Amino acid sequence: MRHHLQRVGLTGGIGSGKTTVADRFRETGITVIDLDELSRAVLDQPGEGVDDMVARFGAEYLNRAGTADRAKLGDLVFSDAAARADLERIVLTRVAEQVSALDEAAAAAGEEFIVHDSPLLLEKGHDADFAVIIGVLAPVEERIRRVMQRSNKTREWVERVIAAQTTDDQRRRRCHILIDNTGTREDLAAAADAAVGEVRRMLAPSDPH
Repeated sequence: MRHHLQRVGLTGGIGSGKTTVADRFRETGITVIDLDELSRAVLDQPGEGVDDMVARFGAEYLNRAGTADRAKLGDLVFSDAAARADLERIVLTRVAEQVSALDEAAAAAGEEFIVHDSPLLLEKGHDADFAVIIGVLAPVEERIRRVMQRSNKTREWVERVIAAQTTDDQRRRRCHILIDNTGTREDLAAAADAAVGEVRRMLAPSDPH
């Protein structure tokens, strides 16, 4: 009988600390699929994804290597909802096939669950695709400060990205487990470990007696 693999979603807004949580999961032996990484690969190498991007947005969004000019595209899609939807459609249709293959591999290996690190999980209404959803939260001002510090982006740019994402109120309502990232990195690691324990409890078969 084929092992039934449970999917766990991990999500959070820009600057929330979601990537640090995903890294902690990996450190403890959990398989994590990084949807952002797979999405970037679609546009970071010549191929059908880049061809479709050029057909939709124009060759001015290519860099010298013949791949997507990510910074220029980012400025466009975070100020134009229609452009953002078109780019997501180009990327996500190609990512879906890769995700399916990774899920199959994890199931074949007998893993109890696999984590999908998915920034757009809630925005795309994919709640029903996951047995458990983990949300990482942090105060908006702290998130803005982190992103500006690490990425050399303007406050206006970060605020536009946050405005395009699901609110933390929505995350509180729709996530099964919440991780509060307002302390130290050690606090966040401990919260991530506790979340894994809670996932295992939630996914454990119920006792019929």
